[in-house]
This record gives sequence, structure tokens and C-alpha cells, in this order.
Amino acid sequence: MATNFLEATGGSTAGYFSSVTTLISSELVSLASSLTTTSGSVFTSSGSFGQAIWGEVYIKWGGSVTPVVGGNISGWFLRTPDGGTTFETAPSSALSLARSPDFIIPLSTLAYASGNICYAGGLIKMPWSPSKIFIQNNVGATLPSSATAYTVIGLGPVAVQY
Repeated sequence: MATNFLEATGGSTAGYFSSVTTLISSELVSLASSLTTTSGSVFTSSGSFGQAIWGEVYIKWGGSVTPVVGGNISGWFLRTPDGGTTFETAPSSALSLARSPDFIIPLSTLAYASGNICYAGGLIKMPWSPSKIFIQNNVGATLPSSATAYTVIGLGPVAVQY
């Protein structure tokens, strides 16, 4: 949609270009520190992100957790060159993935309670090809184990014109 605004909001009530998308949730239950997980869902530019170029990533805690100094959640979009059949290989450790994370959610050393929200550092570039989400827990603690109030990593697409 063409506009004359530097930041254009869409029809979502949160002010995002399109609805907020849950990237990963149940896969995060009791994920131990330094371990990784991959989303079961496949996300597309048009179907999941409203064809936005940029997005804001956040985590909403489903239970309490206290990170260590330097704690964070690192995330990558595992892309597919063939429309969703074969994805970039999710390694057993993020250290073997030969590129920087697509987003990092930095955390303080204060205790987070269920419902607290933390955003990634800045806007992230959205993938054009279909993708899955690969997450590494660098919190220094096991993620909450609640199965009724999942910890959720979500993405709000934004429209920014330069």
C-alpha cells in the first residue's frame, strides 16, 4: 500500500502493518539454557507478515525466569530456496550456524514474571522466502515450564518508508 508517511500503520489494533504473528511458543517449554529449538510452523512473507520489509520481535514470558549477565534469546529465520520443501539446516548448536542471528532479544538480570514483555534490539529485516524459526536459549536458565501460559516469541510487521 503506497502512502506518504514515513511510518505507515495497518489495520491491526496494535498499530502494526498487519496482525502480530506468533513465531514459536510450545517448543520453548522447559528449554534448557544453551539448547535450541525449531518452530513447527512455516512462515511466508505474504501469508504471515503482510509483505512487510521490517518487523519488531518480542518475547512474552509464560512464567518467571531470572537471566544471567549477558542473557539473551537468539533467533534465526531458516529459509527455503524451493518454496517450503527443503530448509536451511538447523544445527544441533547455534555455534555451528555459520551466520549471525537475525535477531537477538537482550535481557537484564532482573527477574521476569509471567506476562512481562521484552523486545529485540531494533527492527529486523523480514525474510522473503518461506522460513521456520530457530531459537537458542542464552538466558542462563531454563525457560518457564507452564503449559497453560506459554512463553511466546512474536513478530509485529511494520511499514517504514525511506
